[in-house]
Amino acid sequence: MLVASVLMTVVASTLLKIGGRAVNFEGGIMTIAIGYMTTPLIVTGFAFYALAAFIWIYCLSQFDLSYVTFVSSIQYIFMILVSIMIFHEQISAMKWAGCVFIMIGVILWLRG
Repeated sequence: MLVASVLMTVVASTLLKIGGRAVNFEGGIMTIAIGYMTTPLIVTGFAFYALAAFIWIYCLSQFDLSYVTFVSSIQYIFMILVSIMIFHEQISAMKWAGCVFIMIGVILWLRG
């Protein structure tokens, strides 16, 4: 269940980024808010976040907070993969190294 929550969060972020490109940022706050509320990808992204939050709450009720929080760090790896594959972003060696350190830390924490 925890992995499902993490994946839904990654999907939600991806949808919000894509949907945000369609919103007109000219005008006032109301124009932007209406743009958010009428863009299907943004609405769907928020729905994924909401569903992920419900699953997250379930996981928190079943497992230790420290476990759930550390395991959810795998989200960073998924987000980098999405950044590369969908948005064609360049990920520096330093960012990759940071992710490797995070994953090593999670693995060590889970074994300890």
